[in-house]
Amino acid sequence: MKKPSYWTIQILPEGSGSAQTYRLGKRAARAIGLSAAALVILASAFFAGVLGRQDAAEELARYRAENRQLLGSLQAMERQSGQLGQALDDLSVRERRFRLVAGLPLLDPDVYSVGVGGPGGVVPADDEFFEIAPDLAREAGDVAVDLEQLLRRADLLGVSLAEAADSVGAQRERYQRLPSIWPVIAEDSWISSDFSHNRLHPTLGFRRPHTGVDISADFGSLVVATGAGRVTFAGSRSGYGALVEIDHGDGYESRYAHLGRVDVRLGTTVRRGEVLGEVSNSGTATGPNLHYEVRLHNRPLNPSRYFLDYSYRR
Repeated sequence: MKKPSYWTIQILPEGSGSAQTYRLGKRAARAIGLSAAALVILASAFFAGVLGRQDAAEELARYRAENRQLLGSLQAMERQSGQLGQALDDLSVRERRFRLVAGLPLLDPDVYSVGVGGPGGVVPADDEFFEIAPDLAREAGDVAVDLEQLLRRADLLGVSLAEAADSVGAQRERYQRLPSIWPVIAEDSWISSDFSHNRLHPTLGFRRPHTGVDISADFGSLVVATGAGRVTFAGSRSGYGALVEIDHGDGYESRYAHLGRVDVRLGTTVRRGEVLGEVSNSGTATGPNLHYEVRLHNRPLNPSRYFLDYSYRR
């Protein structure tokens, strides 16, 4: 059977109208079919592109909103880092004062610069983030550098303050040993004879050095250690009468003479303010008094220069 060389298309209307008949050649029918298919494909691509662009626009808007939020957070962090930097500046001033009190030298400026120097921010040519969101990248780079610097400064100050605290602890122990408080607890006490290189001795009647101070007080007034140390002598010695000697370390010694009673023993470790005995007139003394000496490497010094605390003087 011979294949038809054309197609007949008949359109039948509703009702009583006459039918419409069209003849299409095989080639024309194929062209119409291909055109229709192409139109369907183009329409699908168009709608897909429109929908895709809409989704991309929504996603871009979401990213921009998130970037704005991140940028705001980074700016807030930058403000906070500025406040922290100011706090570290204030702490640096205190740290310098603390080092001076602790007897330590100030840190070299080059050492301080370790806490503020450092690498720069984000380099655009070397960072993909900069190409995507340059404002956010710059802000993030600045905040990162600021935080790194603040952390280094905080570490530096922490180490310096710890060193100063250790030094103060050592200095405090040394100050506790230094003979420096008033050695008599009494209702009334005073220096009746000062340190002198050429004093007329009240009992012997000739001039000779007076290697300490005489502090007059009532009989039985308490005598206390002027600094912490170890008792190296507790007994009687010619001229001094009942005597206590204390080694305070670092070459310092103190002597307490003319005592009536000795309350410590040889080798005892005493604290500053601990009772050693009581005022009397033993040895070559004309009345109740304490002969008190301070020596450095056995060289007598003027004790009055070491009286930093008169709280025991009443």
